[in-house]
Amino acid sequence: MKQFVFLYPIPELINFEIENNRLAREGGVDAFRQKYKSNLNKCIDARYRQNGFGINYVVFNQSPVSDIVMLQQSDNVIEVELDFKTHTTKQPNEEFLYPNQDYILNQLNKTKIIRIAGFHMWDCVEKLAKRAYEIGLDTLVDEDLTEFFAWRLNDPDFKIDKYPTYNARKNHGLFGMFMDARKGKPWLWQNY
Repeated sequence: MKQFVFLYPIPELINFEIENNRLAREGGVDAFRQKYKSNLNKCIDARYRQNGFGINYVVFNQSPVSDIVMLQQSDNVIEVELDFKTHTTKQPNEEFLYPNQDYILNQLNKTKIIRIAGFHMWDCVEKLAKRAYEIGLDTLVDEDLTEFFAWRLNDPDFKIDKYPTYNARKNHGLFGMFMDARKGKPWLWQNY
């Protein structure tokens, strides 16, 4: 079975991404919110729902799914046994608590292929992708649908129905650094 997992589409995170984007400041938050909502849902539908993936939204306990997400009847909402306040409060050892990745993955029965998106690419998304890869799932992060989404919307290479749409080779000076960050992380290697 194929599963798409979007981590933490809760109002606190999505509103922050929308309201703190340069495009929202330039063209107005409401207009950018509509563009973000429309395109995010089109991407999830075209890239995953129409290709036979189960759609899963993972949220912190007692957190609603943001109204940016257009939930469908067949979509699954998974709570992670950790509330957002606890997650974002440093513990005495100066670290944050994270949801248990195995708990999340165990909610996805008989999964063989998993595509992961959400907040934040180099933190929660990567933690779940690494764990999924370690247990033998065909794992890939859809980088377009992480916190980079708001920025990606105005890229002429951006496509609703496929990923990756980011052309890392366009900026030759940074390509090596871009790829170095993915070295040894097969869940991040895409066809750039």
